[in-house]
Amino acid sequence: MKRTELDRSSALDAVHVLNDLVGDFVTGVMVFVYLQERYKAGVLSYDQMVGVQKMCLSHLALALCKCVEFWGRYHNFVASEHAESFKGIVRAIQKRKIEDFRNQYAGHIWNKREKRPLSPSEVMEHLYRLSPDKTVYSFLDWINKPGDNACPKTVVAIVEKVRDDIQARFSITSDEVVYR
Repeated sequence: MKRTELDRSSALDAVHVLNDLVGDFVTGVMVFVYLQERYKAGVLSYDQMVGVQKMCLSHLALALCKCVEFWGRYHNFVASEHAESFKGIVRAIQKRKIEDFRNQYAGHIWNKREKRPLSPSEVMEHLYRLSPDKTVYSFLDWINKPGDNACPKTVVAIVEKVRDDIQARFSITSDEVVYR
């Protein structure tokens, strides 16, 4: 296989990953927002909303960690004019310790250091670390703010911009991404 074919094949992989990430980010935020509205309307109980919050924030943390992995594997496909914005996402993920949240709280029940189950307050403390001002809504708005997803304001806008740029540079069609 020629080098250009390999590059295009890897570019197609990169576009596919970014496309999935956009879907994960939009879905995680929109499900939370929709079900929060249902909670406020009295359709969901407090306990159900706590479960929704944990599910959506864990899902979003997983997707953000995939951004770090994407950068590690595909950064050479990110055009220089978008590299700093994408690196900004990676730095924010590291600063907010989202990988720690994924590794220690989203996927486990046990505090290894203390040799006991994680307490609900520990999990909540780490959930609130996901956002600098400790609010769920600012965290969600950082990821996806429908109606105001201008680049480089949100993770979705940056990821879409990088995806669209790679797709254009390598003449990748939407059908190639969707029907792989």
